[in-house]
Amino acid sequence: MALLSRLIAALRISPEERQAECAERCLEVLCDAERAPAARLGEHEEAVIEATRRRWNTLHPPASKP
Repeated sequence: MALLSRLIAALRISPEERQAECAERCLEVLCDAERAPAARLGEHEEAVIEATRRRWNTLHPPASKP
């Protein structure tokens, strides 16, 4: 029953509120070393991730907002 209540409540919030909640959860996970051990990446690993992100953005540019 609690799950159903949470799902209904999630449907009632605005997209902006939903995005803010998602961003907050992501930051919590990134700041928690136990939940995100990859947050302690070295410089090489971070460079590889950034290069991959840039390649992805080049191949699949984000949709522009009207």
